[in-house]
Amino acid sequence: MDAPNVRSLHFNEEQGSFLAGYLAALTTKTKKIGFVGGQELDLIKKFYSGYVAGAKTADPTVEILPAKYVGNWENQDLGKADAQQLFGTGADIVYHAAGRAGLGVIKAAEEQDKYAIGVDSDQDGVAQGHVLTSMIKHVDEAVFGTISDVMKDAFTAGPKIYDLASGGVSLSPMTYTKDKIGPEALKKVDAVAADIKSGKIKVPTTQGELDRYLASLPMKKA
Repeated sequence: MDAPNVRSLHFNEEQGSFLAGYLAALTTKTKKIGFVGGQELDLIKKFYSGYVAGAKTADPTVEILPAKYVGNWENQDLGKADAQQLFGTGADIVYHAAGRAGLGVIKAAEEQDKYAIGVDSDQDGVAQGHVLTSMIKHVDEAVFGTISDVMKDAFTAGPKIYDLASGGVSLSPMTYTKDKIGPEALKKVDAVAADIKSGKIKVPTTQGELDRYLASLPMKKA
């Protein structure tokens, strides 16, 4: 909405998802990872595109299994079933961008002793040791910043972007998995995050951008 009293808060979910995919590719033992979305929308394809780009940047030999879409944001049983199918065909890490349905993905990971990747908030504690990381959107900070600007008479209308560089998206602290991941992998994630912040890496947001990005990658591990 274009109005003098409206600020639109936009998050670069693809950037945080890139880091999630990058970490997944560094961590997977089976060389197969998966993705479960709530609905097949352009917004969710941003998550998927970033995730695939990150994984293939870390290791081009990693296979991303065909994405699953629950069809809604609430049905945890369907989310769990989709994750079980991915785990059953060899994935050992599944990233969800499926709202409450994604809790079913985390449950499947816990039951099968695999990893899920959480989304939006820090979901690491939902199944301690079975959520590799979470891709966090810091909506609270964006809202607080907007209110603060109003209080300071510094409000500006229009779109405002929240990305890695501004702290709008990030990975979770990995409280329950950091020791398993190890410092070397975490350093690599920090390095690639710096490349995104600097603009050296432009993360794709659509299938077309993803295809072009993948075609430009060297066929070797990062």
